[in-house]
Amino acid sequence: MYVQVGKTQTIQINEIIAVIHHENYMPAAFVRLLVPREEVRAFIVTADFVYGSPYRAQAIVKKINDRRL
Repeated sequence: MYVQVGKTQTIQINEIIAVIHHENYMPAAFVRLLVPREEVRAFIVTADFVYGSPYRAQAIVKKINDRRL
């Protein structure tokens, strides 16, 4: 099952390690921003990357729990 974390980016749910509110995380060189930095609302942590998402952390977690695309 996949979850949409950006307008055109989806990630397999089983690859997600954590979903972090943007104010609790300092971006590093390995962050893959899906939108401009000022529009990032949450970070999705996987084994390979940290994605900067325009969606709120609560919305992403809700999508995961509901298993919606």
